Amino acid sequence: MATPIDVHTDSSWTKAAYARIVGRDNDTLYDPTNLIFPQEFHNAATGKRICPCIYPLSFKDGETAVYFSAAEIASLNEEVRFTLVGKVQLGHPKMDLVRSFLDSLNFIGQWKLGLIDGRHLLIQLSMEEDYARLFAKQSVSIGGVTMKIQKWTRDFNPTKESPVAPVWFRLPGLPLPYFKLNALFNIGRALGTPLKVDAPTFNKARPALARIQVERDITLIEIKRIWIGSDEEGFWQDITTEQKPFYCQHSKIFGHTIEKCYKLHPLQKNSL
Repeated sequence: MATPIDVHTDSSWTKAAYARIVGRDNDTLYDPTNLIFPQEFHNAATGKRICPCIYPLSFKDGETAVYFSAAEIASLNEEVRFTLVGKVQLGHPKMDLVRSFLDSLNFIGQWKLGLIDGRHLLIQLSMEEDYARLFAKQSVSIGGVTMKIQKWTRDFNPTKESPVAPVWFRLPGLPLPYFKLNALFNIGRALGTPLKVDAPTFNKARPALARIQVERDITLIEIKRIWIGSDEEGFWQDITTEQKPFYCQHSKIFGHTIEKCYKLHPLQKNSL
């Protein structure tokens, strides 16, 4: 009969630590003889107290259920907020090559690399700056293999691609006082989640035009202008989208629109 945890019975137990879970301590992560377990469980085993993170089971419609509060669910989601997916067309590069590449980026915070399947890698980051910098690249080359950088979502499905992508927006004629970074990022929030501005915008070297890159669901209705200012005084700012990527809402992948989807319109492919 299998033990409750199917590993060697002489395995050593280690207290969970942030560096081991999110950081670069890969030996611990992949060594089955060095198990990571919450310290509270150790205390419970000694009779000190019951682990506070374990709740009694409940029932919903006559079936077993595990309930978490809205605050707890929000906290769990927050811990994986800065997570990306690396996707390759065929097989992914060796994990050591990917780790070396990520190390070369000199992230500010901790990071963790995981394997989803033969084409998808999970990249968990702990700092928003690192997340924005890597996501903004959109694709990277590792060992001669091109890896697309995509946003991870709670409903992630390896057979589909999230419609959230980095998109550049132009703000022609933006008044000079609004070229300040915090003002630009507040304007960018009207379009999505701001990632970065280009160098001429940051340096105010091109005052006729500001450019900002934003994480945005490209299936949303396009925004042509936004109001900037107060209720009493302000102006309408024109917004122009640069090179919006094609996305098929039927196939759930980038590269073509629903009008040119061969799965939806197979006769189009046969006519070529």
